[in-house]
Amino acid sequence: MTAAEIQREKDLLPFGWGRFGKSLDHLTDLTEPSERLLAACVGLNPTFEHRTITLAGGLRELSKSTNVVLAATDRQLLIVATGAGGAPREHTSLDYRGMEVVEVGKRDLRVRWPEAEMQVKGIAKSMLPAFATALRDQLAG
Repeated sequence: MTAAEIQREKDLLPFGWGRFGKSLDHLTDLTEPSERLLAACVGLNPTFEHRTITLAGGLRELSKSTNVVLAATDRQLLIVATGAGGAPREHTSLDYRGMEVVEVGKRDLRVRWPEAEMQVKGIAKSMLPAFATALRDQLAG
């Protein structure tokens, strides 16, 4: 992941949302150097609905978060919970196998994979279109 890819996403942050740049910078710690950042977005109040017996520990913790950064790479979907100041806290990564984009609204996104479904609301309008397109393109193969 390159500094230019991260800066591209930082440039899309709305005015007053610059604090989430810390979590975008943190993506380099969560990925391989050769991994490419396709797009990212910041959203509010993620909800997770499990489809298996239990919700995986990482997702359970993320459901307590107010803000999340979603990052689509060429290998995985990263979900990073942030603190009020935008600093990264918990994170999880999801494989694209079996994943589908269920719905994209003006400011919300619903994604489903075999074990669970996630809805994120309040996504920055400046970031959602590129993120949804990148995620759909990656899922299409």
